Amino acid sequence: MLNINENTMDAYKQKARAQIKEMKAKMQVFEAQAEKAGADMRVKYEKNLNDWRSRFDDIDMRLNKLSDSSKDAWEEIRTGIDKTMEELNNAIDNAKKQFNN
Repeated sequence: MLNINENTMDAYKQKARAQIKEMKAKMQVFEAQAEKAGADMRVKYEKNLNDWRSRFDDIDMRLNKLSDSSKDAWEEIRTGIDKTMEELNNAIDNAKKQFNN
């Protein structure tokens, strides 16, 4: 089992929050591009934007749970956060590629 302590948890949370900040910046650029493209484009991608916001909320909730979790549950929660962040990042990148085509 990993040696999990407060420093490990704090370092992970800081890293995850930095990644979230980067993803939100990408999302904001995408959102601005969609707005410039017009109302039809905005409607088309609004569903994606709402989904992404929901996933960010989910990740934030899980990060907050880390502080209250036991060391045994920490790995499971961390794995879920990592998976959700990877899926979210891929979804944003894929949407941007489709938008630019």
